[in-house]
Amino acid sequence: MTSPEGGFYSAQDADSEGVEGKFFVWDKSEIETILGDEAGLFCEFYGVTEAGNWEEKNILWRPYTYEAFAADRNIKVDALQNILIGNAEKLLEVRSRRIWPSLDNKILLGWNALMSSAYTAAFTALGHEAYRQAAVRNLDFLASNFQNPQRSTLNPQQSWRHSASQPFAFLEDYAYLIAALVDVYQITFERHYLQLAGECTDYVFDHFHDPESEMFFFTDIDQTDILFRKKDLYDNATPSGNSTMVYNLQRLGILLDRAEWRETASKMLANMRETVEKYPLSFERWASAMLNEAYPLQEIAIIGENAFEKALEIQRGFLPNKVISASQQPDDTQPLLAGKPGAADALIYVCRDFACQRPVSTLKDFWALVNS
Repeated sequence: MTSPEGGFYSAQDADSEGVEGKFFVWDKSEIETILGDEAGLFCEFYGVTEAGNWEEKNILWRPYTYEAFAADRNIKVDALQNILIGNAEKLLEVRSRRIWPSLDNKILLGWNALMSSAYTAAFTALGHEAYRQAAVRNLDFLASNFQNPQRSTLNPQQSWRHSASQPFAFLEDYAYLIAALVDVYQITFERHYLQLAGECTDYVFDHFHDPESEMFFFTDIDQTDILFRKKDLYDNATPSGNSTMVYNLQRLGILLDRAEWRETASKMLANMRETVEKYPLSFERWASAMLNEAYPLQEIAIIGENAFEKALEIQRGFLPNKVISASQQPDDTQPLLAGKPGAADALIYVCRDFACQRPVSTLKDFWALVNS
């Protein structure tokens, strides 16, 4: 589902040759033919049986950890992993000769931005570097391939397929993109992501904002082939563009010190409060944004040689209502960092409305401070 350029495709068919899952499943006898004497170990590790676990076929799954399986069989973990990797390579080579499921190779701006945010969340929770790289690579792909050379913001295009772009992104495409830019900034602390998030937000205000309701239209003002411009408010399978913009304005209003964005977010929430209180399950991201309003975001600034390491450790803890800026050197170009000295052992500042408490240098002291 990943393009060579770093984008994510839209969909892959479950069927091939008219049979659901045929490309992905295995007969035990087929595995035994391919792997020979090593088939027994592989089948045991991945739960492969004669009867199968799905329509008389086997979907490979792992009922054991490497460590538990190796210990029970008196095998070294490294040796077990090497055997299984070799087995998998043989099976993948055979599978590559099967008829592949059909692929919808459109690369949609909004869906890709959601994937970047998902990889960012996975990286902060699990620490796997591959997840961070996937998030960064995808976001860099979006910035490169949806870029308008006349503006330092993204072109209003929703999809990309082998250099053939389709015009006019919707509100949710931009909203998800802005959220992803902030998410990736907070695991890389590279300022250009924050700058682009701000530029995209300015574009959304110019092209989608309704000053009467303080909400955002679903379609771009330049899109003239529609009868009327609706506003999408419900959080369905994916969050609405409006609720995501509230979330974006809350975070960017602090990270870029844009008081007018914070004020717009508050007005949008006030307009939706009664509806959200009556039907919270239809407005989940709105409800989350209301929590940020009731319990304002913790403003965290970290400055010093090991600032990035401390920031990522904080990200892995449970503190959902926060924004973080970090730098190895004092940096007056970023509002949260401006005017704050650093140290070899990075200083951590906890602030509210840009008024900061005395900095601490240890994570233990930080958690004591935010939980007090």
